[in-house]
Amino acid sequence: MKIKSILAIALILAMACVCIIPADDSDAAKVQSITLDNGKNINISSGDSITLSLTYTSTSNPSCTITVYETSNPSKKVLTQDVIFKAGETITLTLDPFKMSGSSSTNMCIEFSNDVYDKLYFTVNFTKSPWDNWGIYAAIAIVAILIIIFVVWKTRNTPKEKNQLTFEQVEAQKQAEKAAVAGKKEPVKSERQRYLKSKKK
Repeated sequence: MKIKSILAIALILAMACVCIIPADDSDAAKVQSITLDNGKNINISSGDSITLSLTYTSTSNPSCTITVYETSNPSKKVLTQDVIFKAGETITLTLDPFKMSGSSSTNMCIEFSNDVYDKLYFTVNFTKSPWDNWGIYAAIAIVAILIIIFVVWKTRNTPKEKNQLTFEQVEAQKQAEKAAVAGKKEPVKSERQRYLKSKKK
């Protein structure tokens, strides 16, 4: 009976000690909350940069290194950034899309050093713009070349306006012009004749 009592008391004391011992710092760090404001699915035009917003909720202000990578290739880092989290504040991360290998959809992971928080996963969906298709530019270039060829062809094949006058008509026109010039000089000559006549008188 005494042995059972002693064991019961020992068990009660052991449970009390477990409750009194503080939790490990690494376990306490996990209590923090980090939210990816963009959500789990991010839709973005191909070639545009990606801005991620992380909102931190806790009473502590831990510092850590954030690493963003593709889940299919963890060794390929898309972003590595040192940050200091502050309660109620938002951290902004900018990702370069050209560092990603995915063309339509890529699964990504955000990792925090120092056991600040668990990994966060999200997916980036690239939407292609019509102008991303090289065929459109090729079609525009072909249309422009065809227009230039048509203009050149039209210019070369348009008959030039020929002189409609015959040789005789051209000569007659020249003679008429000479006569017109002579007619203009004639009044001056007749006035001189009048002057000479008046002198003779």
